[in-house]
Amino acid sequence: MPAGRRFSDFLREIQQIEKSAARGEAILQAFTRHTPFEAGAVYLRDGRDTPYRLSAKTPQWVAAEILDSEPPDDVTPIGGIIFVPLRTPRECHGAVTLAHSDAHSDDDLETLRVAGALLGAVMTNQRLAHEMREGDFQLKYRLWELESLYDIGLSIAATLNIDDLADEILFRTISLTNARRAALFLRDGSRFKVYRSFGDVRGDFLDDDLAAQVVKQGTPMSFEEGADCIFPGCMAFVALPIKGNNESIGVLAAADRETRDGGIGAFDANDLRLLSSFASQVGIALENSRLHREALEKQAMERELELAATIQRDILPKSLPDVEGIEVAVLARPARQVGGDYHVFFDREGILTMIVADVAGKSMPAALLVSALHAAVQLLYAEGRELAEIATELNKHIHRWSAENKFITMVLVEIDREAETIRFVNAGHNPSYVISDSGIEQLRSHGLPVGILSTSTYKTQTRPFPAGSVVVLYSDGITEAEDVAGEEFENGRLEQILAQHGKESPSVLRDRIAEAVDAFTLGAPQKDDQTLVIARTAR
Repeated sequence: MPAGRRFSDFLREIQQIEKSAARGEAILQAFTRHTPFEAGAVYLRDGRDTPYRLSAKTPQWVAAEILDSEPPDDVTPIGGIIFVPLRTPRECHGAVTLAHSDAHSDDDLETLRVAGALLGAVMTNQRLAHEMREGDFQLKYRLWELESLYDIGLSIAATLNIDDLADEILFRTISLTNARRAALFLRDGSRFKVYRSFGDVRGDFLDDDLAAQVVKQGTPMSFEEGADCIFPGCMAFVALPIKGNNESIGVLAAADRETRDGGIGAFDANDLRLLSSFASQVGIALENSRLHREALEKQAMERELELAATIQRDILPKSLPDVEGIEVAVLARPARQVGGDYHVFFDREGILTMIVADVAGKSMPAALLVSALHAAVQLLYAEGRELAEIATELNKHIHRWSAENKFITMVLVEIDREAETIRFVNAGHNPSYVISDSGIEQLRSHGLPVGILSTSTYKTQTRPFPAGSVVVLYSDGITEAEDVAGEEFENGRLEQILAQHGKESPSVLRDRIAEAVDAFTLGAPQKDDQTLVIARTAR
């Protein structure tokens, strides 16, 4: 065969080598078929940092398994062996070693040089094509990851029920990693408790040392066989923290990743990266679920408060008493939706009875005690009891049925217009005021608040109440109203208003007091319920 034809066939065969599954064998056959060299070996490496390993050799040829030195830059005869490097200017893929032949010429060496350079270029192209395919695969895989995480994010973000969300999280964890088991731990105080699991777990709580390790690491941690597994008998597992609101709110764990051949393998870098992104979405979803749950609880509480406020509004008088010769004005401003202040009127044969009470505490507990007080007052008054008996029986009732720290201050006042007297019982309440032509007199407390001691008894006291006199009952929300500096309105300011406007109608006097309190507390929140009951007899 002419030399030119043989050289052309040699190069054509080299170009076809990239399609061969057994590259080493194909390279060796090409070199021994188209050159005078009949024996040799081929050394190739898998990557840039790996050694040159024996890939193929002719029979009876003695060759080391690993090339112990870097191939030369050019075709070089060394001790009866000719080294042909398979390289490009930037990298070397391996070398062909051929037995020295006396029949070779300089043209044969040049053929080897050209073939080695061409084969190096072919192998470089082959590697670049492989990397491009791998890069394309990785790009498509990452795109699949992003699409999957996006779909998962939409799915779990729309799940607000914590139980359904936990099930969805475990299902997605298993789907993403091909794990056979998974568990979700949520923070319970300073520890993490199993909330949901797919497969058995070792205990109700995550091991404290493992939890501390996972939280401190802050990223997914994988464990091989032999580690103290969360799941009994697992071969490999991964655990990662779930973060929300700048702290770890849970731990997600998965075990026994199933491989393509049906076996169990360790979690690889892709699994950990995917789980890390998934955990971020889980943290957001769990926080959304918590906020949704809190919102529902708040709505339920608001509905209960609104119902309590409605009940309390129904308890308090809807209209002023219509008693001949007595004019009445009322102010009732709760500090919250429901309050602890209470007032009521009774009219029996022209005698007007007024009660103002202040239950210790605020909001719902106080409102419940107000309801109990109202029911007891209605029953006792319907029995025809006089004021002292009503106060004494109320004390027994409240002491028996309320909590230890609950009590009620109250003042009961009875105006007898015909007898021109006022009878009252003040059980630990603020001093009431009587305004008459002779001046201003206080109706001071002469007993403990009801509900403190079961043995407390009360006596009714009587004072003159000439025609045209005024009585002012109020709760401490009036005198203890605070300005922005924390100073209280106090009785002194109230007494000044009574002295200046005490002879005016009850409604005018009420408005003067309310305006003075509002002006004093301007800019400060109302901290306590405010109640005013003012009555005046005609002259």
